[in-house]
Amino acid sequence: MRLWEITNDLIGQVSMLVVTEADRLNLHFWDQFSDDGSPMHWDQCPKLQPSVDKKRKKQKPRADISPFRPGCMVLNGKSRKALGDFLAQFGQLLEVDVLGEVEYYYNVTHIIASVDLDRSEVVPGGFVKTPAFNESAIPAQAVVFKDPAVRSSIYVNEAAKSELENRIAECGISGMAFKQIWGTTHDA
Repeated sequence: MRLWEITNDLIGQVSMLVVTEADRLNLHFWDQFSDDGSPMHWDQCPKLQPSVDKKRKKQKPRADISPFRPGCMVLNGKSRKALGDFLAQFGQLLEVDVLGEVEYYYNVTHIIASVDLDRSEVVPGGFVKTPAFNESAIPAQAVVFKDPAVRSSIYVNEAAKSELENRIAECGISGMAFKQIWGTTHDA
């Protein structure tokens, strides 16, 4: 079995989303973004904005799927239309306001405890640097999930990766890539 982590292949080339200037000093702003897989509900739609590099005249472009923070992504309308029904099986697509436009924060709520901590490379403080997986915990059918031991990563199996890649190619979506983290060359 092979597993992949969802990544953004355009980091450094596209503008990531950041907190607005108005919320920058709001210490409770981040409380509304959980990364533990629990369902989230917002009373008010959070506002985000593309990062601005004050040293550049021309700002970096936006991708269809924007980096926001580790283990999280924000989909624009085009990417939600292409991927939303599939991703929604494994989490929530919650509205966020990006410069007055509705985009969608993807909160993965499908949790599978599959990281084998005894075989993983764990650094002091408990951070899992290189995960090893208990393959019997992961279904063969398409699945997008988080593991409670590594909450800053979104994982997919081969079936889910294939489904997402087909949709991405068909619709010309930018901003989602896959990094193999387990499989033939990674098995212990």
